[in-house]
Amino acid sequence: MKETIAYLNSLLNENDTIVIGLSGGPDSMCLLNIIESLNKNIKIVCAHINHNIREESKEELHFIEDYCKTKKLTLETTTFKKKSPNQDFNELELREKRYAYFSKIINKYKAKYLFTAHHGDDLVETILMRISRGSNLKGYTGFQIETKKENYKVIKPLIFMTKEDINQYNIENNIP
Repeated sequence: MKETIAYLNSLLNENDTIVIGLSGGPDSMCLLNIIESLNKNIKIVCAHINHNIREESKEELHFIEDYCKTKKLTLETTTFKKKSPNQDFNELELREKRYAYFSKIINKYKAKYLFTAHHGDDLVETILMRISRGSNLKGYTGFQIETKKENYKVIKPLIFMTKEDINQYNIENNIP
């Protein structure tokens, strides 16, 4: 936790505008709370995507809408339409659609950063998946904390934390 907060404090400046990919799950809610707790004058834009796959998606959207309204946070949402009534997008297609949407929001608000809630367990999973598929040496490093895009950076500050750390933080801080 200390590493995450120190990293965010060194990265973020007063008056920065950032976008957070907010699913409403424990990881993204933890990330949002940590950034809010920095007490910097940062404009936070929450970007939510309904992948239109699970029944709970509508409930999650309502939860996020209520949360952002209560906290006076800007919220942008979109719903992905299925390719056809019986066919969903594959993982690669969804990833491309997500980042296209996030780029649109980044440009709209002239944000410097997109924050995602990938954590240490996700990093380990990515490395193991790449090992099992056969990768090159660079692929075995997993993902980086910062990735440069055309006019912004994708930041994954929770890679210093495990899922257990995140769940414990949420309990201790009453994060919904």
